[in-house]
Amino acid sequence: MLSLAAAIVGGIVTARTWGEGSSVDERTGPVFGVIVLIEVVLCAAGAIWLRRAGRTPLVPAWIALIVGLHFFPLAPLLRYPALAIWAALVTLVALVGVAVARRFDLAPSAVVGAGAGMALLAGAATALVHALT
Repeated sequence: MLSLAAAIVGGIVTARTWGEGSSVDERTGPVFGVIVLIEVVLCAAGAIWLRRAGRTPLVPAWIALIVGLHFFPLAPLLRYPALAIWAALVTLVALVGVAVARRFDLAPSAVVGAGAGMALLAGAATALVHALT
């Protein structure tokens, strides 16, 4: 429910502020695009490799790791330092979540997905508060 509420409020704020500019502009756009392209390629390549290696349960952790890491260069690019916090949290969840899952005999996707989801939701809520103030 909290995710749905954040998405709805975020959509409303986006619609109301659409013409006010964006952190992705002529200066940041090309670099942003390259960072996202690298993210997508690494996610896909890692997922394919893990699947072929018979390590399919680790794919969600790999995706979370790459998503977390991609926020590090975005923080200074977009001039939003809080992204580095969410980068660290999601990256940490991806790395530690697999060990926790193994220790307690859980699916890595359950541990990593829940942890990364909470970190990203907290980041979205923080960004929303920042946008509203």
